[in-house]
Amino acid sequence: MNQLRRENKQFEHTFPFLTWNNTEVNFPPHWHACFEIIYMRRGHTYVSVDDAVYKAEAGDLIMVNAEAVHGYFDQSPNVSFRGFQFGMMFFGDDFLPLRDIIFNVPVLSAKSMPDTLSLRLCALLDEIASEYRLKQIGWQLAVKSKLYELMLMILREQSKIIPHETIRAMSSGAGRMLSFVFKNCSDESLTLEDAANALKLNKYYFSRFFKKHIGQPFHAYLTKTRVDFAKHYLIESKMPITDIAFNAGFGSLQTFNRVFKLLTGRTPGEYRRENSARFSPLVSHFYVEKPAAKK
Repeated sequence: MNQLRRENKQFEHTFPFLTWNNTEVNFPPHWHACFEIIYMRRGHTYVSVDDAVYKAEAGDLIMVNAEAVHGYFDQSPNVSFRGFQFGMMFFGDDFLPLRDIIFNVPVLSAKSMPDTLSLRLCALLDEIASEYRLKQIGWQLAVKSKLYELMLMILREQSKIIPHETIRAMSSGAGRMLSFVFKNCSDESLTLEDAANALKLNKYYFSRFFKKHIGQPFHAYLTKTRVDFAKHYLIESKMPITDIAFNAGFGSLQTFNRVFKLLTGRTPGEYRRENSARFSPLVSHFYVEKPAAKK
């Protein structure tokens, strides 16, 4: 099973807010005590939030509540997104009664929103990012006021926003299979038979169904997911490569090195050196196990 992790954000003490651009959205299962909004600029990704799986496409908003277990996987090659995170008390106590309503729909589909709403939400996110980047006098007030407006629009327009369907569009079975791989890929002993048994399916049926609906064999998809998560650890942590290999579900460093180079054309060390500089130092990820009593 994946080791569930908490992400400790490096917020400024007086203004707990971060925003950043990125082209790598694969994140292993984790949770953090802050709110997260991901605006998909280009491409698509799958997101798992509290055991449900969604597909997010260009123009969509991903809304993750504080302490919700979530992660991103199987992104398209041309993905680009902007991330926003803010601390629990960014809005003060008056926000807490509303937060679960606002974050009730994990993926807001641009196609399901009125055009005026979609355009205004996009403009607000761009304005927030610009204020954060330029940091002119009063930028904190501007960021907070625009984020307030964003939350108010979502709250008042909930009835007009159609929740993005989970990947039942592909089939509910495919969604369950993707979710299982996502959550268990770090288990180096995981087999097709284990996955089939966990989902109470015949392994031959599981194998055929997986390839038909996911588009590739189970083991190929499992290996790709492990490499994707290894990329995340290589770029956004200082974890030794040996630890990354085992953390991503590979049984040995030799296997990890061979498979990683086969799929990426680079050794893990080369990939880390070539890509680490592309990511904001503000988005550093430090993980600890989630306490068993935490829901």
